[in-house]
Amino acid sequence: MILADEQTILRRGLRAILDAEPDLEVIGEARNMQDAVALSRRLLPDVVITDVAFSNGIEIQAISQLRRECAGVRVLLLTGHSCQECMRAAMTAGVHGYILKHSPFEVLLRAIRSEGSEYEHSERPLRAIGKQGRSTVQSDKAQLAAMTARERQVLIGIALGYSNKRIAGNLGRSVKTIEKHRFKMMHRLGLQNAAAATRYAMDNGLLHTDDGAQEPGPESGAAEGGASREQSARSQR
Repeated sequence: MILADEQTILRRGLRAILDAEPDLEVIGEARNMQDAVALSRRLLPDVVITDVAFSNGIEIQAISQLRRECAGVRVLLLTGHSCQECMRAAMTAGVHGYILKHSPFEVLLRAIRSEGSEYEHSERPLRAIGKQGRSTVQSDKAQLAAMTARERQVLIGIALGYSNKRIAGNLGRSVKTIEKHRFKMMHRLGLQNAAAATRYAMDNGLLHTDDGAQEPGPESGAAEGGASREQSARSQR
């Protein structure tokens, strides 16, 4: 198996414990899921154990990429986040197991040895969580159609884990303007946090996983800015 976590001490400690099991072997370590994908292509592990930040859309997408490129690899999420939104985001990305860090060690061992069965830390099927999540987004298409192009760009930026400042720079707008778009969009869609925004964007195909993550660009913002400057120039004539 491969361990993916940004904290070296945690990786090494978990590796020592797992290597002590006679039927388990850690064959590689990675600092993040992007590195884990590259390592998995080369080593072809049976299991990848990882902890990702749900606000980081790029990490979530890397899980989906791993599932596509290494279909036989099972992904287990070892995390401290127990919210339903996080579980649904994990299900959307394609993880096989969702284990809380405070769970007994035997729970993790059962997940590793589960031979493909899907469950979370309480052994309730992740599939059930996924169905529950999908049932709450039946109106997403109508909501998506009602969004402005700017709100959609802000949503993509949030899903990619970008800060308001970075989104503002990409779109050629002020941070205050982006904050207003973000508040209105999140409130309209009923999204409570960045994890929910990431799941919404993935569920609705806003992150093009086949072509790589799309980054909100300044083109439309520049065009709007140009139009505003032109109108200003006209008013001064």
